[in-house]
Amino acid sequence: MRKSEFIKKLEKEDINLGEFEIELESITDDPYVMGCCFDEGVWKVFKTRERLGHYIIKKFNKESEAFNYFYELVLIQHKKNFK
Repeated sequence: MRKSEFIKKLEKEDINLGEFEIELESITDDPYVMGCCFDEGVWKVFKTRERLGHYIIKKFNKESEAFNYFYELVLIQHKKNFK
């Protein structure tokens, strides 16, 4: 899925990420962020912790592959909040 499709899906579904926020524009070191953005010629899926900044989970050449993967991570985080 493309970024715009991902945003529409999130708006339609009741996704609870707990303390995490979603960032789709740029990589950040703010605490508790999950993100997917285009950076240095590739799509990067990343996450941050409370401290220590961000880490890249995976890189993709195609936007659709990046957002499909990121959506799965968002669903995993959502399910963790219901345990």
